[in-house]
Amino acid sequence: MKIKSDFITNSSSSSFVVMGAHIDTDKITIVKRGDIEDDPYEVMEDLLKGSDLSFSTGCEYDDGMMVGICYTAMKDDETLSEFKERSKQEIKNALHIDTEVGHIEECWMDN
Repeated sequence: MKIKSDFITNSSSSSFVVMGAHIDTDKITIVKRGDIEDDPYEVMEDLLKGSDLSFSTGCEYDDGMMVGICYTAMKDDETLSEFKERSKQEIKNALHIDTEVGHIEECWMDN
């Protein structure tokens, strides 16, 4: 049996890399079920169904969400300019928000 005697960490990290935009939660259409407003996270999941968009809340202390299309969804014959425009249009279609888009890269680490 091998024993590791130096520093060991059980950390995890995650990254969010998309062509997209940061959207303030107050701009997200709040869907109501009865008298209770849904959590913006759940609303966003519903609004993005059927699209190539994904989202992340990033830091829990932030007042918004990052929304965009992952670069792995870029088509083989699509230019970066076309991909950027498609990302902008998907956000507009799903969230009814006209916004500028750009490269978003965020990383978190939990220890």
